[in-house]
Amino acid sequence: MAKRWVATDFGDLDVLAFVDAEVPDPGPGEVTIAVRAAGMNPADYKRFAKGPANDPSVLPWPVGYEVSGVIEALGPDTEIASGGGAVGDEVLAFRLAGGYAERITVPAAAVFAKPPALDHPAAANLLLAGTTAGEMLHVTAVRAGDTVVVHGASGAVGVSVLQQARALGARCVGTA
Repeated sequence: MAKRWVATDFGDLDVLAFVDAEVPDPGPGEVTIAVRAAGMNPADYKRFAKGPANDPSVLPWPVGYEVSGVIEALGPDTEIASGGGAVGDEVLAFRLAGGYAERITVPAAAVFAKPPALDHPAAANLLLAGTTAGEMLHVTAVRAGDTVVVHGASGAVGVSVLQQARALGARCVGTA
């Protein structure tokens, strides 16, 4: 048993509750992570904010799309997405539901080795914004020598676009 945050209704932060949750043992292709930090993104809040498309059948909604932590258990014959993986390894995971938790069991395909230079809070906020930025650069085929202008560059995705574009050798301009 572990604790996790869930949205019990649609609305503001007052709809969140810290509840007991069963954490299943990992099966084949799954990993249990002891969460050290959870990423906080606008998408987390938007999922339970009151709006015209709210579907009460999804409640209670487990909050949190990305985490950083330590592998607590691996399912049989399971490797994490970046290869390998053993109990005690520091990892990060994203594109999951329920990351605002003490422990979580997730598909191993969503789990990657944590970069050693990052602490858990920094790692927990790396992938959702970082992969969004990376996909933007991929879709627009940014290459060395290109000029990239990002409006709204003060947000997590904008900052990551500029950093990644610069690493590719592009000239970067950001507005905020």
